[in-house]
Amino acid sequence: MGQIAKALALNSPFVNVLDGGVLPAGVSDTVRSVIQEQALAGDSLVNPAFVATKDLCCPGTTTEQTATTEYTYSLGTKRGRGPKICVKGAYAAYKGSYLMAEDSLKKLITQYYNADVRYTLLSRSGVKYVCSDPAVYSFSQSLTGGESQIDTAFAAIPEANIAQLSFKTLHKIARYMHEVLLVEGFEEGGGNFHYRFIGGSDIIEEFRTELNVKEVLIALTTGGFKFGEKALTSYAWESNVAYRGIVMGIDQRPLRWSSIDPVAHFPVFVEPQVSVATTTGNAARTNPSWVSALGEVAFLIGKSTFERLVPERFTGEGSFKFSPQLALGELQWHYVIDNLDNQYGDFGWHLYEITRAYRPVRPANVVPILFKRCVQDSGILSCPATGS
Repeated sequence: MGQIAKALALNSPFVNVLDGGVLPAGVSDTVRSVIQEQALAGDSLVNPAFVATKDLCCPGTTTEQTATTEYTYSLGTKRGRGPKICVKGAYAAYKGSYLMAEDSLKKLITQYYNADVRYTLLSRSGVKYVCSDPAVYSFSQSLTGGESQIDTAFAAIPEANIAQLSFKTLHKIARYMHEVLLVEGFEEGGGNFHYRFIGGSDIIEEFRTELNVKEVLIALTTGGFKFGEKALTSYAWESNVAYRGIVMGIDQRPLRWSSIDPVAHFPVFVEPQVSVATTTGNAARTNPSWVSALGEVAFLIGKSTFERLVPERFTGEGSFKFSPQLALGELQWHYVIDNLDNQYGDFGWHLYEITRAYRPVRPANVVPILFKRCVQDSGILSCPATGS
């Protein structure tokens, strides 16, 4: 007897950082996306040439140029199912256990959504940065990619030279995005221009220690961020002000790596969960290897990076009729009486399907930052010997 408790839930800071849309049915398996580039001046932008109007009786014009960049993208689908449930077990179940099981599956789908957006930003970004020893590698050597690029690789920096991220470096990247890449920022809450930084709680706490910030970022631990509250209903950002143009968001399960692939120069990530046997079935527990992982990846995000598109509902044409697809990640209970395994209608299970496409808009507007996790100062002091 008793009421079963709800499953634990993680926050999902990546769910609302992308704009959305619908991909029409019957277009193409692979869709082309064309992005307009900024116009190229035909004259100097330091000292453009002007002549006296009275002398301009012949053509004295300059030729400006315009260009576009083309990307391609396509739909991708993930399907899954819940455990097989027998009606005979319902008599022995705790009150509400099936409702809580459904709730836990919905929360897992949200985590798939969050992880999918995060890994897309990581893998398809046009600019990447590796925190490295400044005595060995310069800022330009640590940064790869640029405007209109996509699927950029990390810089080929040996693992031994990777260092921890500092706020000073983070702000340097933000200035580079603003001045060189012309990255637009988010303008919410009265026109406050800012970029969004998403990282683990440890690195954000390091920023506070580095800057000795007490009042400005005090809401980092209270979740009192109010910018764009209507637009960001599913995640409370961790700062109530944009500190020097950057708003902080905490990812409870950030991407952590154990080593760097020496050939691909890409981190070897550690799964955050392991399977543990419980009273009924297997459950997820935090992976100890993830807790003690060597390094991490954080993100500095501007506006209009990618658009996450879901397919238009397609039910067929003519006599070709299909059931509506579960493109948005809905859970659907599957229960069919057949002539073999389910003659008595004892069994059923949940089905889900997530279908999406990521349309590149400005892939250089997001910068994944690869860094090493250093041992933090715990603040614990040893006591001197006292007494006799």
